[in-house]
Amino acid sequence: MEVKMAIEVVSCVIERHDGPTFCGLLFYEHGRTERHVPWSVDLTNPRQVLLKLFPSDAKTDFAIVREHYERMADVIVDTVMAER
Repeated sequence: MEVKMAIEVVSCVIERHDGPTFCGLLFYEHGRTERHVPWSVDLTNPRQVLLKLFPSDAKTDFAIVREHYERMADVIVDTVMAER
C-alpha cells in the first residue's frame, strides 16, 4: 500500500490583480522540501471560476500539484475571494 505524503500550505500571495484576473504564488511544503506553484484565477463569470496552476518543475511538481489540487484550489480561491 502506497503512503501519500501530505502537503502543508505555507502561504498564498496575490501578486497582480487586473479586473477579474488575479495572479500569484502558492507556497507549500511537501515532505521536507519548500516549493511554490504560480497560479492565475479568472472571475469573469461569477458562476464559474477559472483556475490555472503552473507547476514550476513539471517533472517533480506536477504529480504533487495534481494529487493535492483540491486543497491548493480551495486556498487560492478563498484568498482571491477575500481580496475581491
